[in-house]
Amino acid sequence: MSAHFVGGLVYDLDDKPIRAEFGRSPFDGTRQQRLALGDEPGSDKLSIVLTTTSPERIDELIEALARIRDDKASQNLIKQLPEVA
Repeated sequence: MSAHFVGGLVYDLDDKPIRAEFGRSPFDGTRQQRLALGDEPGSDKLSIVLTTTSPERIDELIEALARIRDDKASQNLIKQLPEVA
């Protein structure tokens, strides 16, 4: 079983918690690794299952997040600069 999105999915993380979750699949009992974004289970949470993802693809995810972090830091720095007429 796999999920495919047609179009996009937007989730505003804001300052919600980020966790690594480990457990068993309710379907076949295999061990799973998940990146959980958002509130506690049962409410506003998005889980990204990384069970079949290679370590190299996880490195790509980490690199993409680092680029987003760096861009956000640059934008915050620009906001602090004085305006020039």
